[in-house]
Amino acid sequence: MKILEKHILKNFIISFLFCITLLIVLGVIGDILGFLDDIFKNNIPVTSIISFYLHLAPFAFVNMVPFACLLSAVYIFNTLSRNHEVTAVIASGLSLWELLRPILLVTFLLCLTTFIVNDKVVPRAMEKASMIRQEELESSDGCKNRKKKNISVYGKGGQIIYAKYFNPEKEELSDVVIHRQDKKHNIIEKINARIVRWQNNLWVGQDVLVFNVKKDGQLSNNPDIYKDKEIRIEETPDDFINSQWDPRFMSYTQLRDYLEIFNVNTSFESRRLLVDLNYKLSFPFTAIITVLIGVPFCIDTGRTNALIGMARGILMAVLYLPVMAVSLALGKAGVLSPVISAWLSNVIFACLGVYYVNKKS
Repeated sequence: MKILEKHILKNFIISFLFCITLLIVLGVIGDILGFLDDIFKNNIPVTSIISFYLHLAPFAFVNMVPFACLLSAVYIFNTLSRNHEVTAVIASGLSLWELLRPILLVTFLLCLTTFIVNDKVVPRAMEKASMIRQEELESSDGCKNRKKKNISVYGKGGQIIYAKYFNPEKEELSDVVIHRQDKKHNIIEKINARIVRWQNNLWVGQDVLVFNVKKDGQLSNNPDIYKDKEIRIEETPDDFINSQWDPRFMSYTQLRDYLEIFNVNTSFESRRLLVDLNYKLSFPFTAIITVLIGVPFCIDTGRTNALIGMARGILMAVLYLPVMAVSLALGKAGVLSPVISAWLSNVIFACLGVYYVNKKS
């Protein structure tokens, strides 16, 4: 049996490397085609394009691992089934689990690798990739544009900060709206400012309007108007430069610390972030779940049913995605708890996979 396990393991690793490379390359080509006109129009250097996609590669790897594992496992077992090898092995008294064992072991190691890469490498790599895209790939005049657009931050001190632009070079926020909340998370003050600039370790606003918010949620009719006013924002320019406000690009620790800023258990935003936090733990196991559910459905004896079996295995595994999306949506809507919503699809399809593997054995 060791010889057969080595044979399956070798083919799986080769197939996985081929699939993950192909999927990433196809993704890069598709993305490049999306802004091919800008590349020629703005004479974007090839080095900038290469640098951008090298930094994007860890994020692409993390998201493509489940599909690469699925395609590799389905291809191998479909080939074994087509040549009647699965039937022969099962007829000899061995189970499908013994054939799956080396693949499941490698896939589990890939799941751990996915978590580590997603947690330790992706945040910094995506930060750099985002900077390269904004400065070098999306600049209309060929010059570096360091501005970040549409900054939305749930900051310290219970306030929500929105800025249309953030310019790291000038250390300033433009078109700023700040909502300050009380301990019950009711908005008590709204601040509008044309510019908020970092000066002498303080944020100073220009052309500032300060509205008090009444108990019924209505703004005061007569706002306080200031030409220049100090704005209480605890975040520094480095926080705006280095932090990844998109949960997809934050590490587990960053997202957990970000949640602690709010110290809220009932608000919509905190609930959404709690779902994202738990999903960061469940997502890496997507690969092993798709393999477990895809393999038993792809096994069909006979050459005639080979393609049908392969398509069926992939289809059953792909059904995992909408179930996962619905589960996460229910969690963010408050119907399910964050933990249940993040793990529900994994549990359902893992049980189905175990059932059908045992059935095929």
